Amino acid sequence: MNELPNYGLANTVTGFATLFSGLLPLWLTFVMQSQPRRWYFVYWMIALTGVFTITLHGFGETNPVLGARWFWAFLDTGSNIVVAWSIALAILGDYYATRTRAWASPLVTAAMLVGVAWHFYDRLPSTERAYLIPFGAWGGFYPGETWLIGFSWLTIGLFAAKWHRIGTRERVLLLTASAIFFVGMILATASNKLILYPFIPLHALWHLVGAYGFIVLWAFNHLRFDQTDTAAVHTSP
Repeated sequence: MNELPNYGLANTVTGFATLFSGLLPLWLTFVMQSQPRRWYFVYWMIALTGVFTITLHGFGETNPVLGARWFWAFLDTGSNIVVAWSIALAILGDYYATRTRAWASPLVTAAMLVGVAWHFYDRLPSTERAYLIPFGAWGGFYPGETWLIGFSWLTIGLFAAKWHRIGTRERVLLLTASAIFFVGMILATASNKLILYPFIPLHALWHLVGAYGFIVLWAFNHLRFDQTDTAAVHTSP
C-alpha cells in the first residue's frame, strides 16, 4: 500500500474524530446519565459511520484495498444517511405522539432506504456520475450527499415543530448544534482534494466540525434528560 497523499492523510486522521464523537457520547451517557435506548442507537450509528469514514479515506480513496473505491464511498455516505435517519426516529420518540409515530417512523425509514438505494446506484462503476448540486471548481453534492442534506434538514424541522416543548437552555445547545452542522454542510461541499493555501483541508475540517456537532447534540440530550421534571419529553425507551 502506497503512502497517502496529504489530503488523504488529513481526511483519514480527522475521520477518527467522527468515530470518537460516537464512542464518547456512549461512554458519557453510560457513566453520567442514562438516555433512552433510541439515543444509544444514534451514538452507535455515529461511531459506525466514523469507521467507514476512516476506511474510505485510509484505504479506499486513493489506493483501494479490500474492495473497490466505490464500495467504500458507498459505505461512507450511506452510513451518514442512516445516522440522519436514526436521529429522526429518536426525535419522533421524544416529542411526538404514538399515533404520529405510527405513520411517521415508517415514512422516514422508507426515505432512508430510498436515499441509500439511490446512493448505491450512483456509486456503481457503471453509472456516469455528476454533481446533482454543482459548485464548480469548489466541488458539490452528488445524489447521496444531497439526500443526506435533505434528511438533515428534516431532523431540524422535526425539532422546530416542537420548539415550544424545548427548554430555554436546551434551545441554546440545539441552535449551537444546528449552526455547527450548517458550517459543516458548507465545508462538506468542497472536494476531498481541495486544500486552501497554505494548510486548510476543507473536507477534513468538515469531519472535525461535524464531530463537535455530535458532541453538542449529546450535551443537548444530557441536559434535557437529566432534569427531574421530564414531562416535556417522552423518556420511555
